[in-house]
Amino acid sequence: MANEIKAELAAGKLAEYEQLSKIYDDIVKQSRPHLTVEGQGKILLALADEDHLPQRTLAERLDMSPQSVSEFVSKLAKRDMVTLTKSPHDRRVNLVNLTSTGRQEVEAAAQEVPPFVNALSDAELDQLTNLLTKITDAMYTDIDTANPTFSVKFHKLFANRYLKRFKK
Repeated sequence: MANEIKAELAAGKLAEYEQLSKIYDDIVKQSRPHLTVEGQGKILLALADEDHLPQRTLAERLDMSPQSVSEFVSKLAKRDMVTLTKSPHDRRVNLVNLTSTGRQEVEAAAQEVPPFVNALSDAELDQLTNLLTKITDAMYTDIDTANPTFSVKFHKLFANRYLKRFKK
């Protein structure tokens, strides 16, 4: 078992990183918001995995209210990230489709490498990657034990989508 003082220091550094990451995104990356696994980003990621879905299906899969999905889809449509079409089987059903702009947004998020990682050498990057993999694997195990719902699996989908690009 890890030394308790060292574990507390590491936990403090992780908390500091989490807060700095938010500030960094707000200040340094102002020009281009990044894709998140919340709200509109969640819908884009779900559609990147499986396109041409009814809004009701999106709401169920993402564990969101139909009203929230409708609001987010409307905002995404205004940004030309998605389009809405009527189902040929039931004209009351709106199908949500990812546009090429929306697909580019998802792909760009997966390609983004923060410039501050350049402060590390190749050996340090390898070490950091191994340590973060060990930490996130333990986190996924704890999350799955506490709440094995689809929304948790959705967060895994996002992480896997992001990492797939770099494992090549």
